[in-house]
Amino acid sequence: MRLSHLAEPELEFGSGLRHPDIRFGIMDYGPFDVHIGGAPRRVKLGIVGSADTVEGTARWIEACSDGFEAKPSRQANLFPRFPGLRNDETFRCEFTTSSELQRILPTKEIGRLVAVPGQREVTREVVSTIVDEIAVLAERTARPDVVLIALPVEIIERTVNAREATGENEDEVGEAEPGNELDFRGMLKAACMRLRIPIQLMWPTTFDPSYRIPRKLKENSDRRTQDPATIAWNLVTAIYYKAGGLPWRLARDARELRTSFVGLSFYRSVEGEHMHTSTAQMFDERGEGLILRGGRMVESEEDRSPHLTAEDAYTLLRDSLKVFRGQHGHYPARVVLHKTSRFDSNELDGFHKAIDERDIDYADFVWIQKSMTRLYRLGVYPPLRGSLLRFSKDQALLYTRGSVDFFRTYPGMYVPRPLMLRCQVLGQPLQHIAHETLALTKMNWNNTQFDNGMPITIAAARQVGQVLKYRKREFPRTFCC
Repeated sequence: MRLSHLAEPELEFGSGLRHPDIRFGIMDYGPFDVHIGGAPRRVKLGIVGSADTVEGTARWIEACSDGFEAKPSRQANLFPRFPGLRNDETFRCEFTTSSELQRILPTKEIGRLVAVPGQREVTREVVSTIVDEIAVLAERTARPDVVLIALPVEIIERTVNAREATGENEDEVGEAEPGNELDFRGMLKAACMRLRIPIQLMWPTTFDPSYRIPRKLKENSDRRTQDPATIAWNLVTAIYYKAGGLPWRLARDARELRTSFVGLSFYRSVEGEHMHTSTAQMFDERGEGLILRGGRMVESEEDRSPHLTAEDAYTLLRDSLKVFRGQHGHYPARVVLHKTSRFDSNELDGFHKAIDERDIDYADFVWIQKSMTRLYRLGVYPPLRGSLLRFSKDQALLYTRGSVDFFRTYPGMYVPRPLMLRCQVLGQPLQHIAHETLALTKMNWNNTQFDNGMPITIAAARQVGQVLKYRKREFPRTFCC
């Protein structure tokens, strides 16, 4: 065994300048696309909610323009200020809303919705009502770029707090049985896809921390609220991305092989009858993604776990490579597949067939799971993020969450679990694959979290599955995300 520490991967921001932290990078250099064309200069925000939440959200947008002071803390790098949107320090972009872009749900209508008996019924009714309001905004001449769904507390307690039951092990597929509660977020996002307007859920604690929203299973425990500057960083970054902006990209050496990253994840249909697969493909260091729908899962005779047939594996990767070529004018020099379970012989045969068909010389098939094995260090803090314990040439333990030198602390609340990397097909050195995996944990544009636990390939595939499962009609096999 050999223990080492990987340097924190850098990200690329405006003018090609680099920084390891998302917030400081945007604050100092601006978003990546600010000087390359195509960056949004004005983002029109629609708002749907109650009279109180619409007014509060509009007030919060105005407050973001002025900025928020840093949270008092000895870890200044962990809680930086939000400089605001009236200057050239952050997104170089104006965020606006107006009464024409706002839809208020009457108090009587909210009362009717929360009084609907049955969890599945109330979720469907709330989703239908919100989608109707967004559809009205979609027909406006000055159509919004992003719609903020400002949920009242009453609706949160009847929908968001009633999350769909899933397996306790997040690496496993949720065993959703008919009759369980519907996933409000997934169902709403699926229903809004036809309108082609991105949405962002907003809670009243965003603009007023005095609101108390109890947790589902701990009625006496209120949800913790982040400080105003951190909330602004996370939400404004997500809105900028959903409006078509590119906040940052991976900083990569031009001499490295052009690589296509593909993450595989399974999801179960709402009725619980079928298991499907969804994938999130990260084209290159820009992180531009595409979603591909795969075939139905089959139970492998090798380990009784969900897998693809050889034909479905071949078709999935073949289509992925075709899309890459359509975007870039050439096939990638290297393919990296990420999966949270072992690649069985049928999957290996199918993926290899697609790769060989395009004369791609380099491929890495990496089985990634959270591990119960932990490392300990002297003192009270967990191991450093980037700690790598190699067991062999193709197996290692990687800490994607842990103590961070830049923060001078451990930013998490619980003891972190490292990832176990098992390379079933190895084309590059394990050290390179581990550093790549660490870098991909920084590619979630929906927030500015420095150290997401899973690489975006797998995290995005899972999130997409939670949306696709609610699509009633057959959706195209490929579409942009």
